[in-house]
Amino acid sequence: MSFLHSVRSLVLIIVALNLLSACATRTPAPPSVPAQEHTAPAPQAPVAPATPAPQAQAPSPAPCLDCETAPQDKDRAACYRLQPGKVTKNKKGKTVVGRCQPQSLIYARCRTGIMTCRLGDTSPVQWFACARKNKATSSTPKAHAVMVLDVNARRGMPTGHPVYVEEACPNADGTWTLRISHTNYDRKCHLDLDAKVIFYPQTMEASFLSGPWSTWAKNLKVCGFILR
Repeated sequence: MSFLHSVRSLVLIIVALNLLSACATRTPAPPSVPAQEHTAPAPQAPVAPATPAPQAQAPSPAPCLDCETAPQDKDRAACYRLQPGKVTKNKKGKTVVGRCQPQSLIYARCRTGIMTCRLGDTSPVQWFACARKNKATSSTPKAHAVMVLDVNARRGMPTGHPVYVEEACPNADGTWTLRISHTNYDRKCHLDLDAKVIFYPQTMEASFLSGPWSTWAKNLKVCGFILR
């Protein structure tokens, strides 16, 4: 009985060893990889063309601030009655042309009613000097005032030239836009109404933008303004 028992035990050991050897050499199967799904790409919404950004526009000129305008009364027409100079001959037979009217100073006095500083045949610069002594002048433009241009012999103004200020408008940049009227700008006492002028207070100069003088009258020296 002991012999049979020993044989049976040996058989069981051999079987067990074979089973263990089979498990050790078995190659495990690679893990299965799930197949990738191939789906069609979703349709994309149409892309609208890019709208160009609006270009910055150049800033418009700053408008004038509050303007001061002279009253439009009868003097505007009544102060101008053209009287051409009379032509005569002197003893030597030479032709003499009389002074036309209204001269520029007479017209400016008539429009403003300023009759002070009448020194005989007063010149514009003499009128301004006298008014300044009387503290009746300003370096700031005023409507219903007289702007006196300084002596400019090269431009035919050996005694200066007065103009009447119809309107004075301060600009944002410190300059002034003036509307002026004057006579005898051509030595023939013709009238120039509502000419546009830029006045530069820092340099006390004026430039004509319209009217007969606009082609040449730039940066004319200004004495100042005679006030009523």
